[in-house]
Amino acid sequence: MDKVDLEGFFIKNKLVLAGLFIVIILITGSIFGIRFYYYKLNQNAGKMLWKGVRLYMSYNGKNPEAVAGSISYLKKVKSKYGGTKSSKISNFYLGLDYMRIGKFKKASVYLTAYTKAYPKPDSNNLTYLAYSNLATISILRKDYKSAVGYLSKMSKINNVKLQEYAMLEEAALYTQIKKPEKAVAIYKTMLTDDAMTKDRGYIENLIQLNS
Repeated sequence: MDKVDLEGFFIKNKLVLAGLFIVIILITGSIFGIRFYYYKLNQNAGKMLWKGVRLYMSYNGKNPEAVAGSISYLKKVKSKYGGTKSSKISNFYLGLDYMRIGKFKKASVYLTAYTKAYPKPDSNNLTYLAYSNLATISILRKDYKSAVGYLSKMSKINNVKLQEYAMLEEAALYTQIKKPEKAVAIYKTMLTDDAMTKDRGYIENLIQLNS
């Protein structure tokens, strides 16, 4: 069997091999360059988001400039870093900022945008609270059908205590709008889950009050 002349092969094809080596270097550099770019992009977006959140948290009812500053930073996150995780999260805090100053229509728009990005409530996101605030806005508008829908979505969270709270709120709303039979249906569903409520007597009393 003939020996492979590797040295001759490399000499004859040195230009091609050099070209391939350069291409590999360029591709590798591009991949790392793109990753670094997005890393910095997300890092900068996170810093700006945190500035907006800190201002939101610093509001004490007497410093409206904190809300205005928070809105300014959060909108910059959306305009400069659209598509990043920080941009999606900024919708939640913009919704809360606008609720604080009574602009419920705008608040609803931003909170809805957040829930579209993160539709399922989970312990790792803010969706449960987003639905809760959307339910509050709907009740203020007397849009009880939407409020019930949001409360129902809240109860999909994988946390028994938070499920219990959402279901109690939904049932109470049905009682408020004079649909006690639907409240009773929710209470009976709660009684089928021993982990959901340890105070069965309390739930049974609510059933009696709505029957």
